[in-house]
Amino acid sequence: MCLEDLVEETLEEFLLECVGNKVEEVSQLPAMLDGIEYLMDKEQLIAETDACEMLEVGDSDALHCYEEDGKLHVIYTLDYILQTFVDSEFIWRIQGTIKAELSMPDTNTVDWTEFADEDKSFEELYDKYKDLVNFDRIDYLFVEAGII
Repeated sequence: MCLEDLVEETLEEFLLECVGNKVEEVSQLPAMLDGIEYLMDKEQLIAETDACEMLEVGDSDALHCYEEDGKLHVIYTLDYILQTFVDSEFIWRIQGTIKAELSMPDTNTVDWTEFADEDKSFEELYDKYKDLVNFDRIDYLFVEAGII
């Protein structure tokens, strides 16, 4: 299997889950909302935010992938709509695109084709491999936020 097919087909759901979970991390809010000045009490609400939940996932794409120095490198984009919460109260609806540069062990080190095995549980494979993924760079693009 060629590297592009592995990344774009076999690892499609895995990469989507990894990047989607990163977007949902409360710790990502400062970077995500950097440069958005029109939100009132932004710093205070970021500090008080205790949860983020993906409302919608739009287009996702592995833009580029290659293997180098024992690592599989992937540039991945995902369009998202995110809801933020403070004490279960809706605060912001955030819409944007994440562009993530990921690295993980290459195909000589890890058998990523396990994700193609329909007899294996995706959840179990995700739990097994998620900690092998490093986010080398994250850029938030085209971000808009509004109060609910």
